[in-house]
Amino acid sequence: MTQPVPDEAARDLYGRLRRFLAGTVLDVGCGVGSVAADLSGRLILLDAVDLRGPLAAGFPFVLGDACALPFAAGSFDGVHLARVLHHVSDWRVALTEARRVVRPGGAIAVTLGGRMFASELSPLRDAVFDEGRRLGLRGAHHVHGPAGYEDVDAVLGAGEVVEVVFPQSDTARRVVVDAANHPYAWLPGQDLSPLRAVAEQMLARSGLDPDEPVIHERVISYRVYRR
Repeated sequence: MTQPVPDEAARDLYGRLRRFLAGTVLDVGCGVGSVAADLSGRLILLDAVDLRGPLAAGFPFVLGDACALPFAAGSFDGVHLARVLHHVSDWRVALTEARRVVRPGGAIAVTLGGRMFASELSPLRDAVFDEGRRLGLRGAHHVHGPAGYEDVDAVLGAGEVVEVVFPQSDTARRVVVDAANHPYAWLPGQDLSPLRAVAEQMLARSGLDPDEPVIHERVISYRVYRR
């Protein structure tokens, strides 16, 4: 699955985000809490299900719906939403709710995820995504969430870019497995086994050494919207 952000890049990224997300911050769709330790500060975690892991220890947690946040207007200095908008029932409502609970002068930080810069592995990854759509699978980002930051801008206004770019080593096998299995790529509840089988065939036909490391650039990008 997707590799973690290297420590140096994480310190750079979340250090810059903390300049916007000062004070009390709500982390909507916190998942296992992997970002909690990086954001630190006065952080409150919220998710529709409790998936918290060790990194979330010590932070207050609330079960709740991103589309109906259980907080009064202006309750927080900031809201953080990382790769969550394609999981909610209505991403526009979720953004409107985030704006509602942020007090004037606060900020909303949104990331739709990372992306791989062009490399010889990119066409293989994109071909797996295309094959999944041909098989009738519903892609999370394209069906159930904003297609890009332009859609988020349409709800929250113009955002400020905060991002990091760093080298990452991948193999053709890892990229294929990731594209055919990644929970952020495909809506939950679908049978991905046909795609996994076809993806293995595509890897075999690609002519690439499945396990030869390839260095490429990866970018993690946020948009920060001031209230």
